[in-house]
Amino acid sequence: MVTSRGLGFLALLAVIGVSIVFGMILGGSLSAPDLALAAPQSTPIRLATAATTSAPIHDLADIVEVALPAVVSVRSTQLPPEGESGEGKPDPREEFFRWFFPDAPEDGADPRREAPRSPRMGEGSGFIISPDGYILTNYHVVEDATSVKVRLSGGKEQIAQIVGTDHAIDLALLKIDSAGADLPTLPLGNSDTLRVGEWVIAIGNPHELGQTVTVGVISGKDRRVPVGTTDGGVVFFLQTDAAINFGNSGGPLIDARGSVIGINTAIRRMNFAEGIGFALPINHAVSVIGQLRDQGYVKRGYIGISMNQQGIDDNARDYYGLPDNEGVVVENVTAEGPAEKAGVRAGDIIRRVDGEKIRDNPDLVAKIAAHKPGDVVRLEMLRDGATVRVEATLVDRGAALEEITGRPGRGSKTEPEPDTPSRSEGLGLTVEPINAAARKAMGLDPDFRGLLVVDVGYDTDAFERGMRPDMILTAVNDKKIGSIADWDRAIRDLDSKRPVKLTVTLAGPTETDRRTLFFYVRPAVPAKE
Repeated sequence: MVTSRGLGFLALLAVIGVSIVFGMILGGSLSAPDLALAAPQSTPIRLATAATTSAPIHDLADIVEVALPAVVSVRSTQLPPEGESGEGKPDPREEFFRWFFPDAPEDGADPRREAPRSPRMGEGSGFIISPDGYILTNYHVVEDATSVKVRLSGGKEQIAQIVGTDHAIDLALLKIDSAGADLPTLPLGNSDTLRVGEWVIAIGNPHELGQTVTVGVISGKDRRVPVGTTDGGVVFFLQTDAAINFGNSGGPLIDARGSVIGINTAIRRMNFAEGIGFALPINHAVSVIGQLRDQGYVKRGYIGISMNQQGIDDNARDYYGLPDNEGVVVENVTAEGPAEKAGVRAGDIIRRVDGEKIRDNPDLVAKIAAHKPGDVVRLEMLRDGATVRVEATLVDRGAALEEITGRPGRGSKTEPEPDTPSRSEGLGLTVEPINAAARKAMGLDPDFRGLLVVDVGYDTDAFERGMRPDMILTAVNDKKIGSIADWDRAIRDLDSKRPVKLTVTLAGPTETDRRTLFFYVRPAVPAKE
């Protein structure tokens, strides 16, 4: 007869046996497969992509073992122009010497300055993406370099050629001689499919310590942070807590499948920050590698609009009667630009580009910038509740922005204004007519109609949405406002349950500094007695 204690013991043995078998099966299924290497280079560069697996690799040591041979150290030398040592452009080593040698003389007799044009050395990382020697790194690692050397994992050094650079996303493409042998490479993954919380590995050469490995997770995506000379309109970064230090710049950020999903670029050091690093998404790099190889620089598409800075928030969604918060509200259309020629108007809501949904402002900029000048894009928009489809031929973003910022504005004129302007309040705003002094300061013509916002209640929805004094109100629910009487009529019978669209101009000394913005504000609901 088997006692209850005996039955419990047998059950325990059964559980242990099943666990062992399951562990063996799981361990076999998660063993690291061989990583695919990039295919031989042709025109354009053919890059290997990661194999799709049902589950990521969990043995990080296996990933690192395969990845390390493809990670390199990049050392650049910059020779300052004549007369630019100690004077003119600051020497980046100055802070270092002042920290460790606070008593060093400041009168120019410092022995460090005996060589007036001593070269400056930059140290970073990179990784090989093709067997014949193409390497990706950051632009700031080789910026202004007169020579670049690459040290391979085995210790061998080679002179590298800078094939192309793209300061807008902080990317550089280098080339070394493979000497007829296939070099070890890293496959490039898909940064668009990353999820916050995924494990990642950063490999680089911090502080000249040689190949160093750190591990963390993806802390965030779509981070719009100012990094060096990058163009915030076309680039965003991955955020990670994998330790990134000086010298890691340009090194790979690798996912749990062994594929590069980012290029380690920057760290945040201020305000006692810890574990805040940023990496360029690899899809940004992949989209321009061909241009860097073929012409040494990158041209991006430009459509010629400005967008509502707040995006489509809940108020804007309700105002337009949209089913969701996706899309972009066009606030301004550049004269003679691609959008204007295609028939886009201020107030249009762009919902799709080439059939793909537009999530928000950065998504539209990224999709347009991913095209080249001359490409034709199909826009699907909402206008007064109806769907409108147009095609726009893109121009070069860099050239267009340069032309816009360099265009001279018209001279401003001044006319007498009433000495005692009246004021009115509503929607949390205090407005008054634009006086002569304001017109002159803002470069407004005498016939420019609008009201000057002189105060915004700090506890109002208008303030919360971003409205501030010195903005010029020109329309309420698309009805033009040129006087206090216009304003009073426009706000008299507003529906307290429906957002109000306010059209605002940000003025400047020239016409090119002027911008139109839309704000969607909910009227204040009167307090109940």
